[in-house]
Amino acid sequence: MSTLEHIITKGNRPPLGRGAQGGCEYGPNKITCADGFTVSVIAGEGTYCSPRPDSYGGMGDAHAGFAGPFTAVEVGFPSVKPEPWDEWEKFGDGDESAPTENVYGYVPVDLVRALIASHGGER
Repeated sequence: MSTLEHIITKGNRPPLGRGAQGGCEYGPNKITCADGFTVSVIAGEGTYCSPRPDSYGGMGDAHAGFAGPFTAVEVGFPSVKPEPWDEWEKFGDGDESAPTENVYGYVPVDLVRALIASHGGER
């Protein structure tokens, strides 16, 4: 299973307060593609994903231990501007003039899959 599919299926952020000290490790989040493109993808408690685990007293739409599958994930710091930009810019949470220094919240998994595929797939 690819890193992306693992994140979509099971997430990679444990419930808050249960980090490495609690026996639950954070999973990998950096994806490197065949052409060298890199991007961070995360899902789980405390991230901009959907369904979002309920970690902050009612802010989520899934129970606190929810571990996927996720329909949308948080994407951050792509090594080049994600394309098609008109699809990506609406998910940005920062300076649109610096797309590689941005976090993109609640990005549909199909758009992330398409981005990874456009760079030759995961390495």
